Amino acid sequence: MLYVARPQTGGMSRHLRTLITHFSRQWDVCVAAPSALLTPVDRMAGVVKYVKLSLPGHAAPLRDIAVLMQLVRICREERAELVHVHGYKAALVTLPAARLFRCPVLVTVHNSLLYPDKSILPESYFHRVLRGLDPLVARYITVSEALQRELMGRGINPGKIVTIYNGIDTRKFAVNMCSRKAWTKEGKEELLPLQGFPGLKVGTAGRLVFHKGLDLFIRAAARVAKQYPEVRFFIAGEGPERAKLESLCDLLGMREKVFFLGHVNQMPAYLSCLDLFVLPSRSEGLSLSLLEAGSSGLPLIASAVGGIPEIIRHGKTGLLVPSEDVIALEKAISWLISQPRNRKKLGQEAAGDIRSRFAEENMLKETEKVYEEVFSQSAKGKGSCPV
Repeated sequence: MLYVARPQTGGMSRHLRTLITHFSRQWDVCVAAPSALLTPVDRMAGVVKYVKLSLPGHAAPLRDIAVLMQLVRICREERAELVHVHGYKAALVTLPAARLFRCPVLVTVHNSLLYPDKSILPESYFHRVLRGLDPLVARYITVSEALQRELMGRGINPGKIVTIYNGIDTRKFAVNMCSRKAWTKEGKEELLPLQGFPGLKVGTAGRLVFHKGLDLFIRAAARVAKQYPEVRFFIAGEGPERAKLESLCDLLGMREKVFFLGHVNQMPAYLSCLDLFVLPSRSEGLSLSLLEAGSSGLPLIASAVGGIPEIIRHGKTGLLVPSEDVIALEKAISWLISQPRNRKKLGQEAAGDIRSRFAEENMLKETEKVYEEVFSQSAKGKGSCPV
């Protein structure tokens, strides 16, 4: 089994590490990925083979060709029988390499395939490339039905697409499972701002990038603070937008009420300190942070984009607001601040629903089923993968 990934952090990285940890118990696993992914799983050295892949996250033709040749060598040396690619950029260079050895390729799509404002190439280019490489893909896994619909809209055969929701360890994020007595010294230090504040706490978590909409969170927080000056707001995560977000806090006079915690290692501890979780994303596949917060029993507010409406049942397990609508976001936060009974009810309903639909073991079982189907189809077609 060969896993290939583009540069990644956050939910995609955690998802991939879950797969590697589980399936390395059954098969010989090799991982080809940038060093940012390899570092957190060094403890598995000796069980899983790691190859550093210098794959950029942006268009870089010369570097991409070098990575493709590296993948040809990896497929030959590892005698790969199945290649599981994470991220569309990784798929672009992996598919031709695996084709040379007739190895079936499975592609997991975690996010929307294209952010037009981030690319100098026309969207039609990506449509043509996607359709052109489609015959080389044995199966697609999408982490939400919204992404499945997007693939179908781009001309991909629906029969090749299966949706498997991201899964989390619901026991780790179970309601009331995290005791402050069990926090490590590191955890106590990184969560010090929350421990020292006795009032109501509204939080969010995610990489500090544009599509996570954290500027919307800060703008809504500034409006909420006018009515509820005692409330504090917390952001867990790091990313390239941090300086801009801190400047926005200064501009809105929110520096004393919005706290940037940076990367938080003890996410269950962080979530246990909050009273309300908000995710105002502009684009989202299926948010692991939202699943973790809901499993922790927190009431959820999030924008109705991507796979988020597949997590939150509006009015039952949380509240959905239109994307980019700061006023609607502020009203939802303010309403739940004023409604302690509804906060508790929504949190309890979210925890039960996420435990039943988004458990890690469900995701692993469904993924293994797809692996077995692809293995079976490949064996019928060519017997075994050639050297």
